[in-house]
Amino acid sequence: MMQAAVPSFNVNDQPINDASTLVRPANLRGLAPDHTLILVNGKRRHRSAVITFLGGLISDGVQGPDISVIPSVALKQVKVLRDGAAAQYGSDAIAGVINFALKDDAEGGLVEFNKGQYYEGDGATTMVAGNVGLPLTDQGFVNLSLEYRTADPTSRSVQRDDAAALINNGNTFVEDPA
Repeated sequence: MMQAAVPSFNVNDQPINDASTLVRPANLRGLAPDHTLILVNGKRRHRSAVITFLGGLISDGVQGPDISVIPSVALKQVKVLRDGAAAQYGSDAIAGVINFALKDDAEGGLVEFNKGQYYEGDGATTMVAGNVGLPLTDQGFVNLSLEYRTADPTSRSVQRDDAAALINNGNTFVEDPA
């Protein structure tokens, strides 16, 4: 959703190396995640305690805010300021500003369920999310959101039948496994 609306938006998948695989920092314009200011309801989101180090990439040694802890069903609106805003917000906003506005409904709710898998039957992904708004006295409310996601591992070590047939017929341009 965000990728289509803001082409310069990216959330890197960290390869398996340490605790940085659990943190999903966002960035704009290909700059490091600590150059993009993340706001939640107009207030700064704290940075992750994990320092990313992958060896030679633009994100080495940075601490970006982890946006994976914000459930998608909790969002009312996302505003993106793509211009550099360091003069107004400080050096955190060199690449821009992303403001996540949370739902503030006192009533109602929703439940989402998504499930999918790869063609070969592995890599099953399941996501369950819910949001509910409840009134608290005449002047207040509480809005609760929860999201649970799990993804099974995938394996591409087994050769596909169509690729195996090409290899058996002498085609040397097919990778093993394809």
